[in-house]
Amino acid sequence: MPRVFIHFTFLFFFLTALSGVWMRFFFIKQNEIVPYTHILHGHSHLAMLGWAFIGAFVIFLSIFWKKVKQKKQAISILFSLCIVSLLMFIAFLYQGYNVLSIIFATLHIFIEYWTAVFMYKILKKETDMPKSGKLFINSALLALVISSIGPYMLGLTSATGLKDTYYFDMAMYFYLHFQYNGWLTLFLIGLFIIIIHMKKIPIEGSTLKLGFWIYFLSLFPGYFLSILFINLGSIIPTLAIIGSIGQWIGILFILAAFKKIWGDLSQYYSKLTMNCLWITLILLFIKSTAELGLISPALADLVYNTRSIVIGYLHLTLLGFVSIFIITQYFMVNLIDSKAKISSNGFIIFITGFALNELLLFSQGLSEWLKLVGIPFFTEGLFVASGLLLIGVITLWISFGTRKQHHMT
Repeated sequence: MPRVFIHFTFLFFFLTALSGVWMRFFFIKQNEIVPYTHILHGHSHLAMLGWAFIGAFVIFLSIFWKKVKQKKQAISILFSLCIVSLLMFIAFLYQGYNVLSIIFATLHIFIEYWTAVFMYKILKKETDMPKSGKLFINSALLALVISSIGPYMLGLTSATGLKDTYYFDMAMYFYLHFQYNGWLTLFLIGLFIIIIHMKKIPIEGSTLKLGFWIYFLSLFPGYFLSILFINLGSIIPTLAIIGSIGQWIGILFILAAFKKIWGDLSQYYSKLTMNCLWITLILLFIKSTAELGLISPALADLVYNTRSIVIGYLHLTLLGFVSIFIITQYFMVNLIDSKAKISSNGFIIFITGFALNELLLFSQGLSEWLKLVGIPFFTEGLFVASGLLLIGVITLWISFGTRKQHHMT
């Protein structure tokens, strides 16, 4: 697989981290060259549609590249994703959420459809693949398509003058739910299953499939957990409870299946890779448990009304679970040398920045709940955390760039 593909993913990871530093610096020394909301929109869209989407797609390509007959189509898809993502980022910085950025974001959705069909066709032809892996990835592709309903509804609510109503919030959270909990979670777990299958590591399919079906079926009522702050009738909280409990139980079964092969995994992968994997699965459990806690109305009200907690959760999911899982799989398929000192240093710096970021955000939220004095040097601390994340990303990028070649291990 062309090395430039991986460079593209790190470029978007770098731009995401750099815009994060820019946002944090804004509160230390404000400037009006680019409005804060413009940076915020560009940062969030690039994180999900640039780094996370392309990063996950590149793992898929690295696994199947030798078997892919339509290599030119794969290259066309990747270049299209990169160009549109970059133009979308620039458009957000230039004019915020407006005509140009909406056009590029919409173009990205259609390229996502193209990508989903491309991957589905490849999977359909694969015979030497665990059924559980196909289940997770195919359902992820379905969730990806379903999530696109959200942006269409956002456009509709804006066009009909309903942007300042709960309908806009419902559309936005619909998109985020099926992206985070649907597409990215299911896809990365599916890729992980395929990678360990390539190592001939046996995994208990029955436990994994049971976990999948409980989680996937709970994904749909689980959406209502995101909009409990909207009064839509008594049935909505009930559906939210069913969804959140189901998703949590599904994750427990999935983690139980992975726990049984931990010893086998440690024989094939480096200490750094195993530590990354351990952190990833812990974050998945924490993420799922945090969502379960929202079935408590009192806790849900506190969370929805505390901005630092909401931001902390979003970072826990995308910056923590998703990003670290992608990095872990980069190690597993040997796109990055996990045995190199620079790789270890890069990840340590990254995880330190992530931990500091989460500690500050959740501590600030706790102090707001308890009506205490805010965290000292909170703004400066977040700036330092974002700086560490940026340095960690650059170091990992250098680790890949200084390696002459890579092979699947």
